[in-house]
Amino acid sequence: MLTLLFIALAALGGEEHAPADSVLVPGTPLPVLQATTLAGESLALPADAVEHPAILVFSFSRDAAGLTSEWVDACLAASKQPGRETLACYDVRMLEDVPGFFRGMMERGMRKHLAIDRQRRTLLAYTGNDAWRGRLGARDSASAYVVACDATGMVRLTATGAFLEGEMRALLEAITPSP
Repeated sequence: MLTLLFIALAALGGEEHAPADSVLVPGTPLPVLQATTLAGESLALPADAVEHPAILVFSFSRDAAGLTSEWVDACLAASKQPGRETLACYDVRMLEDVPGFFRGMMERGMRKHLAIDRQRRTLLAYTGNDAWRGRLGARDSASAYVVACDATGMVRLTATGAFLEGEMRALLEAITPSP
């Protein structure tokens, strides 16, 4: 009987099905995201965004760049509105599949096209990509995955896909006061 239990546990895949990797839903805390900004600074969210509502826009491929940039641009514009000055916007690029010998060249290319303030909000994650795919329910690597967290690091709302103004408005309303 004990043998059957071990076989069943092995078939479940162990860590892949752990609660930490379950899909993020409103009311759950944002798991720790360790990354380096494009400007070269280490960052750990949600701790480094404490007391700031945040919108994180995740991408898993270069094909998602057009979608993610629209979300990030809209977030940055919202952060300039009265009452939303503390809003933090992050462009999270999941890059585990990029071979190590290409990473430096790729980062230099990205830096060329982004101002320093945007580089500080662009996170490069070279590990844990599969766990984040699971947390975000990411099935399409060419899509954008958006997570809105309140100032305590709790997920309040998520969105997937192309930028929609109505969805951005709902994300912002979930984590910041209306201007």
